[in-house]
Amino acid sequence: MTDSKNVRIVHEGSWEYPGGAERVARELAHAFDAPVTVGHTGDKGFWQEVDLSTPFQQLNDSRILSKLPQAIKELYLALLFRTVEFEEDVVITSGTAAKWWSPRADQMHIHYCHSPPTDVFCEPAKSVIDSGIKTTVGVVDQFFASLCDKILANSEFTADRVSTYYSRESEVVHPPIDTNAFYHVEPDNPAYFVMIGRLESMKRSDLVSEAFEGLDTQLLLIGDGPLRDECASRKNVHVRTNVSDAELTDLVAHSVGGIALAEREHCGMTPKEFQAAGKPVIVPDEPNLKNHVEDGVDGSIVDISVEGIRGGVEEVLNESWDVETIQRTSESWSVDAFRQQIREIVSHVD
Repeated sequence: MTDSKNVRIVHEGSWEYPGGAERVARELAHAFDAPVTVGHTGDKGFWQEVDLSTPFQQLNDSRILSKLPQAIKELYLALLFRTVEFEEDVVITSGTAAKWWSPRADQMHIHYCHSPPTDVFCEPAKSVIDSGIKTTVGVVDQFFASLCDKILANSEFTADRVSTYYSRESEVVHPPIDTNAFYHVEPDNPAYFVMIGRLESMKRSDLVSEAFEGLDTQLLLIGDGPLRDECASRKNVHVRTNVSDAELTDLVAHSVGGIALAEREHCGMTPKEFQAAGKPVIVPDEPNLKNHVEDGVDGSIVDISVEGIRGGVEEVLNESWDVETIQRTSESWSVDAFRQQIREIVSHVD
């Protein structure tokens, strides 16, 4: 049983703005009332509810890591995790670098994979030196993946990537969403759509903002980033930063729908947050985000273009949507479902 095993959560690190991976690590700690080791963090307040240690915090405070190329950063952090040891029976690691932690023979290592590192496996090298670094990190990362007793994946899409890059089977455990915090009310007038995330090209916030020019509806962007001024200059587009969790759920509740259009999204929690509120969500016709939506039932799958986004907006505005049907699609992503599944998994590891 899980209560006979001591568990520790180990997460590679979190920057100034903790995201979905950090939320998973924190919820893992709550599920087992377990201590958490985070390599470094830019926001200790995020972890205030758990027993936290940060062995590499000095590196974060000195900004050394932030100045390194991504592949070198991954390698350096991973090598640091080779130097730490824990006493618990079961260690659940989160993040590529943490996976390189080495257990004793009597310890169990479960790895929660958010994604195999795409910069290592899926992107061309920028130079011969970069090629050597990526190859080294990739080969060694595959080696340590082979040593894990069990690998969990945050989505079916990630499970496919685990199979491709690590030649391992994995069990899908969707990340936890506080579905009970989201609720549905009739949309405000004038109607507005919500898009949540960092305002950068990878999130396609510039493309979505362009698409809303000339439409008879509003776009509310919740987040900050390098494209903030460009997006805010568009007609019908408004930007909100420093939004609390309570404010976010209220803004989603009063919206007509959500938009999630990020590139290379391996999991995607925001579509399920919109759906937990009974709001249809517009997603791109590419994995993994389109896996969240049954087109015309709980959202709209669109081409990645201004015309495609506008077509999705018009569909959401003009179609009738069944709120309860949409909300049911988020039930398997609830905090309770996550805790039950992860405890069951740990109870059966030998």
